[in-house]
Amino acid sequence: MLGGFVVVVALIGFYAASLHFNPWVKCSKCHGKPRPRAWVFGYAHHVCPKCDGTGHQVRFGRRLLRMGPGKPSS
Repeated sequence: MLGGFVVVVALIGFYAASLHFNPWVKCSKCHGKPRPRAWVFGYAHHVCPKCDGTGHQVRFGRRLLRMGPGKPSS
């Protein structure tokens, strides 16, 4: 029983460390390409509204634990 508890605590610790060192993922809407091309005029583009043109968004666990956004690595 105690061994299982230690394993769970270790996994949570590794996940928290992962959130700390790798806070960003590719944007789920633009998939890391923050300037999607227009449908009709290919030279026109707009900025992704979900990630504000960064191509990255904060990981779910980081938002859930309210760890803050950190700094993007663009």
